[in-house]
Amino acid sequence: MEASRLITLTTDFGAGSCFVGIMKGVILSIAPHVRVVDLTHTVGFGNVKEAAFIISKSHRFFPEGSIHVVVVDPGVGTERRIICLQKGRTLFIAPDNGVLSFVAEPGDRIFAVDDDSFFLKPVSRTFHGRDIFAPVSAFLARGIPLLSLASPVEDMVRIPRPKVVDKGDVVEGEVITADSFGNLIISIAEEYLEGRKIKAIFAGDKAVFGPVNSFEEGRGRGLCAIFDSFGQLEIFEYLKSAKDSFENIEGLKVKVVTS
Repeated sequence: MEASRLITLTTDFGAGSCFVGIMKGVILSIAPHVRVVDLTHTVGFGNVKEAAFIISKSHRFFPEGSIHVVVVDPGVGTERRIICLQKGRTLFIAPDNGVLSFVAEPGDRIFAVDDDSFFLKPVSRTFHGRDIFAPVSAFLARGIPLLSLASPVEDMVRIPRPKVVDKGDVVEGEVITADSFGNLIISIAEEYLEGRKIKAIFAGDKAVFGPVNSFEEGRGRGLCAIFDSFGQLEIFEYLKSAKDSFENIEGLKVKVVTS
């Protein structure tokens, strides 16, 4: 038994939901010594792209061999598969809806969870987090072999990666999501702009100041840009929500003019 194995939970259940606690109860009933970490439960309802980005950027900060459970599952109760992605000793368990698209790399192995003897019975129509994801992750944390409950498959559902278009003197990206502060996370990574001088930034038709080196530097300047802790371009407004400056951020284009 791997008593010290760690399970992370990422859901769109909401911060005040009892569903998260119930999932933990199921996990601890099966694997009492496992450690459970809440990554986030405030993913936008059904926002697969946001969850895909969060888990792709976050998993590397956890120990090798962790089990990452992602329950952002607008297709719960349908025939969609439940998959397990194996990256070395680290495992990801999620609905097969594209939420692991940005994590998956060549060489990773993909499995479909298909042995319902490891599920909590009866399996509900609406709460597979409790009835499938929680017990499956707990049994794996206890040391049950992956092949005991899942079968290898060739591929999984994938969603397109957030776009970045390099036009030479203009790099065009898009908003991936807004964080809990209302800051906009952009698909343009700092590495895309390495060696270039940034002359101007536009979010839709709005000019953005920067990039700056600190949030404080943006005081009184309206919309500003900074490269965040993940190395992504981020648009913020000092002590305000940048998201509130736009009617709709879905599909919002961001242009970086360089020289």
